[in-house]
Amino acid sequence: MRTTIAVDAMGGDKAPEAIIGGALMAAEQLPVDIILVGDSDAIYTEISNRGAMPPNLSVVHAKSAITMEDHPSAVLKEKADCSMAVAAELVRDGKADALVSAGNTGALFTVSSLKIRRLPGIRRAALGAVVPLENPVLIVDSGANTDATPELLRTFAHMGNLYASLVMGIDDPRVGLVNNGSEPTKGTPLYVESNALLSKEKDINFVGNVEGRDIPCNTCDVVVCDGFTGNILLKTIEGMGLFMKSKLKGIFYANRVSKVAGILTKRQITSLKKQIDHREHGGAPFLGLAKPVVKAHGSSDEKSIFTAIRQAKTFHESGLIPRLKEAIQNESPDRTAPLR
Repeated sequence: MRTTIAVDAMGGDKAPEAIIGGALMAAEQLPVDIILVGDSDAIYTEISNRGAMPPNLSVVHAKSAITMEDHPSAVLKEKADCSMAVAAELVRDGKADALVSAGNTGALFTVSSLKIRRLPGIRRAALGAVVPLENPVLIVDSGANTDATPELLRTFAHMGNLYASLVMGIDDPRVGLVNNGSEPTKGTPLYVESNALLSKEKDINFVGNVEGRDIPCNTCDVVVCDGFTGNILLKTIEGMGLFMKSKLKGIFYANRVSKVAGILTKRQITSLKKQIDHREHGGAPFLGLAKPVVKAHGSSDEKSIFTAIRQAKTFHESGLIPRLKEAIQNESPDRTAPLR
């Protein structure tokens, strides 16, 4: 059975043009059905400017749109008829299997948690983010929960472990805990207690504390932390990627000799640029919800949206959510947090 993806056409800095372009690309290249949600006049106009409408793409009208400046609660109150909310309702009602949006992160987290809802037994959903390093690394949580408890970080570790295994295709993912030192006793009480808790887990490959400088060096596949720490880590890595691309361009265009060197190493440089390009790795999945939701980057272009849709398709078809349900149901009653 084909996967149906609801796409918030009005969310993001480059909406609706880039969102529609990415959705059209996905409709043409992937075996999926896509529902574009937003201002139907604007959507149909943009599609007609690009050619014929694919048969596996449809449009659902929404009266308003959430901006990046709106308070997250606006998606449930004054803008309850916005494209993001309507897309979430399509997923909730079974008319779509997954949701993709490049819009306001707080609003997407709010509407997804309250309309699509969390899995029973999951106290808080978490935002994962795949960052393009030596090996792709999943950061959980990367911004949804600014505070946490050891039990929550334990749950994030299990959800990240399953996502890395089933969606990213990593065999026996290595799970690390972000900290300011590798010793188990380092860090705040939250991280000391979390390390002790995760060290007892038998169902994940916990490699202990990892420092920020070690994360790009293939030390782990999943990084666990609270959302405040994770968001800073994510933005720092993204910023370093942009810095590297800028410096590489400057080096190879400095003079004639460096230009020749650039030509000789063009294939390797192109490969490196692709590796550190966040557009190659889709968006950030919300883990712990009853249906797949993928948050694309706010500045997403057509390629980014295409990748996010492909990621949502893989997420839905991976069987991750049924596995989470099964894990929660099998949870021992004396445990304080879900997941095994």
